[in-house]
Amino acid sequence: MTKIKSFDLSNVKISQLVIHKVGNKTQEEPIDLAEFEIELENYSELYKSVMDYFLKSFKPGPMYHFGAPEDEESFKDNEMFDITATVFEAPFETLLNRSQRIAELLFEASTHPRIKGGELFVAVLKDCVIDGDVVDAIGLFKAEHKEKFITVGDKTEIGAFHLDQSEGMSTKKLDKGCLIFNSEIDKGFKVMLKDTPFHGVEALYWKESFLQLKPREDNFFHTKNILDMCVDFVEEVFNEDHAVDKPAQVDLLNRSLKYFKEKEEFNIVDFENNVIEEPEVIDAFQEFKEDFAEKKEVPLYEEFKVSKEAVKRSQKLFKSIIKLDKKISLIVHGNEQNIEKGYSRDKNMNYYIVYFNEEE
Repeated sequence: MTKIKSFDLSNVKISQLVIHKVGNKTQEEPIDLAEFEIELENYSELYKSVMDYFLKSFKPGPMYHFGAPEDEESFKDNEMFDITATVFEAPFETLLNRSQRIAELLFEASTHPRIKGGELFVAVLKDCVIDGDVVDAIGLFKAEHKEKFITVGDKTEIGAFHLDQSEGMSTKKLDKGCLIFNSEIDKGFKVMLKDTPFHGVEALYWKESFLQLKPREDNFFHTKNILDMCVDFVEEVFNEDHAVDKPAQVDLLNRSLKYFKEKEEFNIVDFENNVIEEPEVIDAFQEFKEDFAEKKEVPLYEEFKVSKEAVKRSQKLFKSIIKLDKKISLIVHGNEQNIEKGYSRDKNMNYYIVYFNEEE
């Protein structure tokens, strides 16, 4: 018997598709709503290009739920949740009308000058695999950027080929996207965003103003929170202001990351005893953990299954390089006790002494 993958979009099919045009409200750009659905010939070249455009940006990673709007208490007061539930219940009867409302909500959220107008694709998708379950999904995809391209047509009457310039969207890059899975309706559905960082007003409006999402508290969420906390602890507490030199900081980051790479389960006591080790530093770590949870308003679980995807994505935050001036760097992966830092009064410069047994 073939084992079902935890996450797989390779067999997804488009059941229904509607396209609307949504401008920037504050720029007085229009909203143009479609009156009919789009029909695509299954497995045609156009169908394949559209599917690739929609789905290739989605990778395993953080998941979300619909959250409660501002000044409301429940995710059920989020209109996007209500629309989604209606479409899942009767997609053929409701998609066109409800997709028009989705476009209107996006238009209302598009108020910042940097937000670009574009085409909004609303699709009902079949056979999505998420967390090992085969479910339907509603896909929301927005195309904002256009590219110019040259086309060569048929021969003209004089025998020369016709040359023209057109403008369209590249299938290589989706600007905004989310997949709303028909799963965990009692928590606000499982929602996934396209695999790109969300920074700046022009990106966050999609996640926060339009969809009004909150993080799903799963193993990815818990792993990422502890990893972020470890990095912040080194930057804010375990630093040179508290007589901790750079090699020791890098070593603690390395050992923290190694722990998460090697362990299947996280246990805070085990982590403190085997990674942090020193009682005084453990006390400081525990105090910082409480402050971090309160400041970031996130729960920090003391036991959970480690998400390897979260470790992979957070790896770039764990810097093992000590940069000296502009052209010298030390890469530290352990044995920080063999590195000594000093200061030369004669040269008026800092220095490091590195002790080693063999040179490779």
